[in-house]
Amino acid sequence: MTYPRLTPGSKGKDVSTLQSLLNKVGAMLNVDGDYGPGTTAAIRYAQEVAKQAATGLADETLWGWLDAQPKPFALLDTNGVAFIALEETGGLGYYQKITRWPHYPGGASGITIGVGYDLHFHTQSELMTSWGDFLPGATLQELSKDIGKRGSADRANELKSMVIEVPFHAAWQVFVSETLPQFYKKTLNAYPSLASLPEVCRSVLVSLVYNRGPALSGESREEMANIRQWLDKAEQARTQGKSAAEVQQLLLAVADELVEMKKYWPVTSGLVKRRQLEANLWRTGLG
Repeated sequence: MTYPRLTPGSKGKDVSTLQSLLNKVGAMLNVDGDYGPGTTAAIRYAQEVAKQAATGLADETLWGWLDAQPKPFALLDTNGVAFIALEETGGLGYYQKITRWPHYPGGASGITIGVGYDLHFHTQSELMTSWGDFLPGATLQELSKDIGKRGSADRANELKSMVIEVPFHAAWQVFVSETLPQFYKKTLNAYPSLASLPEVCRSVLVSLVYNRGPALSGESREEMANIRQWLDKAEQARTQGKSAAEVQQLLLAVADELVEMKKYWPVTSGLVKRRQLEANLWRTGLG
């Protein structure tokens, strides 16, 4: 098979295809069709994972290897999975500088490692099952002290001073094989019609639950409950044989609920931006 010849500075659909393929292995790229520094760094990362020369150039060897890789999670859109990971880590560059160290995101969060793996909300058994093949025993023993506890900046700094870090390739493996399937199930429990949605839209709801949890009742949960109602109405309309346009109109209301949630955080919060991006992605997924 002949692959397009691309170089840094290239733009267009072929670059978008390349970016989507890179996202299969954890590049966490926004698919914008621009072969810029971020895509070059992602290519180097993929070449390192593939044990190829890290040139930053998309040659036929890399194209072929990427083509052969499976989707990171079969039930979700690959770029949707990349979106979740990007929001949780800040991207490859930021991960290498900041989030490869155990960190404290703030609020009720615990010490967090990898792709949003919050030790406050995991058990000792889950930590060992998820990370036992990737992290040294001494590291796991130290991190186990943070299981079930709210984190702090002081504790995060203490762990960093102990040179405890999580390589991204390990973080990605745990994310796609352990964490993401768990959150898909939580999302499915909250929104039972999840499987009938386009893959991109499923990714949006998993992103929401990954960030906020699956609860549909309680303070600041009105919009999450409303999303369930809109999805139920759309599913009912579908089973009643309503037109695709009528079903889509009901589903579009989910984007409005996502935008409405922005009121719960300061304007400068990254969560305000995340809710807007999720709403945009939802509309894109509906076509």
